[in-house]
Amino acid sequence: MWSRVELKTQAKNLLKLNYWMFVLGGIILSVVTAGNVSGVGRTNFNFGKKDVDYNSVSKGFGEVFSNGDATSGGLNDSINSIAKNITPSVARAISAVIIGGIIIALVVLIVSIAVSVFVFNPIEVGAKRFFSRSYEAKCDMREITYAFKSNYLNVIKIMFFKNLFTFLWTLLFIVPGIIKRYEYSMIPYILSENPDIDMQKAFEESKRLTDGQKWQMFVLDLSFIGWGILGTLTFGLLGIFFVSPYSYLTKAGLYRRLRGYNDYKY
Repeated sequence: MWSRVELKTQAKNLLKLNYWMFVLGGIILSVVTAGNVSGVGRTNFNFGKKDVDYNSVSKGFGEVFSNGDATSGGLNDSINSIAKNITPSVARAISAVIIGGIIIALVVLIVSIAVSVFVFNPIEVGAKRFFSRSYEAKCDMREITYAFKSNYLNVIKIMFFKNLFTFLWTLLFIVPGIIKRYEYSMIPYILSENPDIDMQKAFEESKRLTDGQKWQMFVLDLSFIGWGILGTLTFGLLGIFFVSPYSYLTKAGLYRRLRGYNDYKY
């Protein structure tokens, strides 16, 4: 058995020993689990004046907003007026913008998924190994890259299906999705210790560890809500410098307790 008070007290005591290392590990894990892939870019579509009759288009739109006739006939006349002023060149320009936007969106989506699957998921496994291993030895930031050096393909495969199954369960109903999220939550920790494990066994082991524990795990998460609110009031600073590493150490301690490991050794 385990208690929230015991886990959180242990995590806070451990946090004091290597504070800045755990803060850095918390930042890394927060980024990869949030799946933030941001990009800033700009696409300019330049068309010559000879291709677009801007005056005609402006005149057409002006007629819509200045037309005092609110009847359907008046509106239709205004729409027809705009349609007549949309030349083939304008239509091509609009089509180019729309198609370009769709292509850019698809590229961003594909890149985001690829980064999440091939980079962020392995880092998540390594970061959780970092927090878990810190209970038994001095924390080492090199653990963050552990999955890249230990059966990388198996790790990304299992993590991909873990996230996929969680997403699909969430599509059915919210509650089953939450239950499955807790059921699968130990998979990254399991992979951090045994990256060679078979996928079915990884899911079965996570289910075994969380069997009968999900409600307590949910309550443990709720116990951090107050800290989350305070973090918001401090513009996220409290979250970065205390709440995140504190909660990650607590979750790692929970995994170790479910595994039957002893307390940290130093």
